[in-house]
Amino acid sequence: MRGNPEFIRNLWLEFTLHRVLVMPAVIGILFLLMYLVNGQQLDGATAVAAAFLFSAIIFIWGTRVAAESVIQEINARTWDTQRMSAMGPWGMAWGKLFGSTIFVWYGGLICMGLYWMSYIDILSEERLAKLILVYVLSGVIAHATGLLVSMQAVQKRRDFGRVQVVFYLLFGFAAAIPGLYIGLSGWADDGVYRVMLFYDRVFPLIDCVLLALVVYSLWALIGIWRMMRAELQMVNGPWVWLSFVAFTVILAAGIRILPPEVGKAMPDISSKAYHGYAMLLLLTYVIALAEPKGPVLFRRIRRYVQLHDWGSLINSMPRTVPMMILVLLASVVLLRLSEARFTVLEQPVNFHLATIATFLFVLRDVGFIYLLSIVRYSPRNDITAFLYLALSYTVLPLALIFLGLDSLTALFWPQWDSGAGITLGPVMIEVLIVFALMARAWKVRIVRDEDVI
Repeated sequence: MRGNPEFIRNLWLEFTLHRVLVMPAVIGILFLLMYLVNGQQLDGATAVAAAFLFSAIIFIWGTRVAAESVIQEINARTWDTQRMSAMGPWGMAWGKLFGSTIFVWYGGLICMGLYWMSYIDILSEERLAKLILVYVLSGVIAHATGLLVSMQAVQKRRDFGRVQVVFYLLFGFAAAIPGLYIGLSGWADDGVYRVMLFYDRVFPLIDCVLLALVVYSLWALIGIWRMMRAELQMVNGPWVWLSFVAFTVILAAGIRILPPEVGKAMPDISSKAYHGYAMLLLLTYVIALAEPKGPVLFRRIRRYVQLHDWGSLINSMPRTVPMMILVLLASVVLLRLSEARFTVLEQPVNFHLATIATFLFVLRDVGFIYLLSIVRYSPRNDITAFLYLALSYTVLPLALIFLGLDSLTALFWPQWDSGAGITLGPVMIEVLIVFALMARAWKVRIVRDEDVI
């Protein structure tokens, strides 16, 4: 047989005669029971049963299988053999994603056939086809995200247990929930969820969701391809990631998220630009926590600087660096385009100071994440940093408010209507402390250790 060797290998492994017969038999028996309980009628109740079976098979079973596809190879010590094969990263990427889950999709598509049978006399064929596509594309998103997150973890560690796999499963399932929920919200073309406001233009909601699911499925597959390139020791530059960031920020800026009473209170440019700004901040934290950070990377960067090899430096530089540059530029643009002060829900806001403080908090947090990896590298550093940061934004400031020490929350939150000293002073001190400790750790752990070696 010709084609993708990885995909074909999975076809032979997954489609045994026993499994091919058992899958439709089990689904058929379960659906038959629901059909009998429902008075031998095909309607919304049986459609819900089919959708439930699809969700259990695709979102739970399938996401776990996708997340384990590479991890199982590592645990079985066969991954290095595959890496040394003649397969390229693209063939390996889609072969792993769709090959490992091919049997799961066999069961899922049977469920969607039963879903179609239940709704064919209730909904129009076009509407029903769109609903099925929402389910299917959400499943692709879940599988791709689970595999992508697991491969990102592979870059940091080479031993995995059930707890890690469950975490990747939940991550993939969470990625599918927004598209699945929003796409099904106005399934009968009625209600407030039937349209979406995008850059002040109205579009059918389900069409927007379908387009977004298709595009982000492609982005997820591209991400897996990039991870495969890294596994095959190929160089990945920052441009694909930055293109994804630009696309996502522009998309987020066009969607109206804020309630009308809040949106009306803000300047027109801020009500859109702040959506994109918030998404940029979120992606900065995601990449800062996700990408590998270790002494080998830091020494390689130092070596490229010494050799003035700027091309290799750009390709090896953590993606967090260009992200922080983008956050800085976005903060400056936001300051230039927005008013200095305005009122939101009868609360005065010093928007300029709050924006500057927000950038400083992000700078502090990113510095703290890298500080932990420079001081003592461990695959768990990112989880530790996430927990510390989560506590600093939730438990600690809330405890200070409970104790009546509201002014000290400037150490943990951007202030909305305080002077420059209170809003910027504490976070600037924190930034200086974090980067001073980082500089000291760099000299001890990177420069001195490399000189000794």
